[in-house]
Amino acid sequence: MSSLATQTGVRNQTTDEVLGTLAHELRQPLSNIEAIAYYLSMILPQGDAKIQPHLARIRELVEQSNLILSEALGLAPDPAAGPQSVAPGA
Repeated sequence: MSSLATQTGVRNQTTDEVLGTLAHELRQPLSNIEAIAYYLSMILPQGDAKIQPHLARIRELVEQSNLILSEALGLAPDPAAGPQSVAPGA
């Protein structure tokens, strides 16, 4: 394996690890926020026209944030793929 291929593989692996750690660190507080919104919706009056829509919005935003994190992880380069050879003139 060439030096460039090794460097690319290490860089891809590092990027994947950083994204994984970042996603984990962001999902933890999002999970807590979602749980708090859920429990507040359980103990607060269901007919409260001011609070319930805000709690629903919080849960919606948490879901959107988790989706964004999942998509970002999906965009991370696959370290196992490694560099691809390209034939001249291809």
